[in-house]
Amino acid sequence: MKTWLIALAAAFALLSANSAQACMPMPPPPQEEGESAEAHAARVAAWQANLDAQDAQWRADRQSRLWDEADSVFIARIVRVQPYETRYGESSQRVTLRGVRALKGRAYTNRFTLNYTEPTSCGPLPGFDAITGAVGDTFVIFVKGGRPGQRTVQNTAALTAITDPRIRAALEGGQ
Repeated sequence: MKTWLIALAAAFALLSANSAQACMPMPPPPQEEGESAEAHAARVAAWQANLDAQDAQWRADRQSRLWDEADSVFIARIVRVQPYETRYGESSQRVTLRGVRALKGRAYTNRFTLNYTEPTSCGPLPGFDAITGAVGDTFVIFVKGGRPGQRTVQNTAALTAITDPRIRAALEGGQ
């Protein structure tokens, strides 16, 4: 129990520090007194599977909500990557994308750029997949409120990260 409290206190200290770069994941449950190593490993595996299932459900629900709320959803390809320094002095990259195929709503073929705008203790925002991509990579772009850009893009997702059946159907051409 003492080890668990120490780990919890350390995690809290790391999460509340101003210089933290990423959120610390929740530690697995500790081995209980008298519990065998095998039983503990099985309990930790079940705990992790439950967390993974919750995360997958959250991502699926988010994709569904993004699809419903977006004015336009389209595939875009990164055509340029430039070094970018945020106003907070952190080095990052700015990506320029060009729409290649509409999935829902208006088709956009103009170029637009995305980059991080602010740091948090859990990483930079916005947390768009495309910002860490490379030239030639393609992403699903969710836009609400006008032409694609930093303020109107609601999210980006790698094609391999799409799990929503409606978006998958649109990707496969069966809108």
